[in-house]
Amino acid sequence: MNGKLLYLLFTHWILTAYAQEPVTYISSKEITVGSLLEVQYDLVIPEGEVLTFTPPVRIFPCKRIASQSNLKGSEFTELEIFSYSDTILRVGAVTHWNANFRLIPWDTGMLVLQPLPYRLHERMGYFSSILIQSSFVSAKKGIRIYDIEESVTPLNKEFVFSEFIKTYGWIPLLILLFVGGVLLYKKFKRTTHVEPISLTLKQQTLQSIDKLAGKKQWESDQKTHSTELSFILRWYLSTRYHINLLERTSFETLLLLRALSLDEYLQIIIARVLTESDSVKFASNSLSEQEHLILIEQLREIIQLSSPIDISHV
Repeated sequence: MNGKLLYLLFTHWILTAYAQEPVTYISSKEITVGSLLEVQYDLVIPEGEVLTFTPPVRIFPCKRIASQSNLKGSEFTELEIFSYSDTILRVGAVTHWNANFRLIPWDTGMLVLQPLPYRLHERMGYFSSILIQSSFVSAKKGIRIYDIEESVTPLNKEFVFSEFIKTYGWIPLLILLFVGGVLLYKKFKRTTHVEPISLTLKQQTLQSIDKLAGKKQWESDQKTHSTELSFILRWYLSTRYHINLLERTSFETLLLLRALSLDEYLQIIIARVLTESDSVKFASNSLSEQEHLILIEQLREIIQLSSPIDISHV
């Protein structure tokens, strides 16, 4: 009796775990430029859990790769989002979520649609990436692409210099005036050579923080403000320590930074900024203006503590 009960519990656990796995569908693996491609995501949400999914806007994240590559590829910005919709269907204690993208490619190549992130309760997950081939419409034998017939009727007329000067005399005069103006401009122009200002990573990041603070976007859209603040921190850390943190979760980011043996106080501040930003982005938490200002100051402190010492003016 106990053995049967354990078997039923184990089977129910496997089916429940499998049902929560995201499923991805595409209308076709080969598509022509300018035609519609449909991409569908399905997910089963267990009772009591909340799904957080932010669809991309205007351009679908995509990379173009060579036919024989390691799938790393280069950014492809010609995959337009024609429309997006999602639906929720509740059946008993189980909720079925479905999202549908209609995409249009405007260029050719072997394309890898990037995995889109989602958050189910406290777990971060990704839909699977998709490989498609985008190409032009193949030419058909016997069918001409252009059917424009041109004909030219020659005009025989004697050249008369006086009529030419009367009709087109202003052209050489205009050329002479233009050449004379250029020569005068070069003669009287005071040339000054301005050296381009090269900013350090620290200066670039602090400027970005100042612009973010000046916008005060937390007053109208806290999620967008927290997303920009988190991006500035991740971009700085990725560039400073030569690791890619832009596509990592906060938990993965902290693990990678811990492996670099950073100062313990610095790690605590970084974790605090990432945690507060995530609480606004994913948990719809609302912070006061004072709390937002404190986060910005902590971000500045992270840059000051982790930046290398500038000895260029010593």
